[in-house]
Amino acid sequence: MQKRYGVVWRSGSLPLSTGMLELRSRDLHVEGLSGSRPAERTIAYADLAGVRVGRASSERIDGRATVILEHRV
Repeated sequence: MQKRYGVVWRSGSLPLSTGMLELRSRDLHVEGLSGSRPAERTIAYADLAGVRVGRASSERIDGRATVILEHRV
């Protein structure tokens, strides 16, 4: 199974970032660039309340459906 994927992501209202998603044993890690600035984030699977496909226009990136990671509160 492949564990690394090229991705585009957004955290909240921050600008888009492009880079690589790595699925690790206890967390997922994204690393890349947001414009010309480095962008990196690690999210533990235990901190996720859910994962779903975002199909609404407000959830899309460049018109494409997205994967929405919902954090535990």
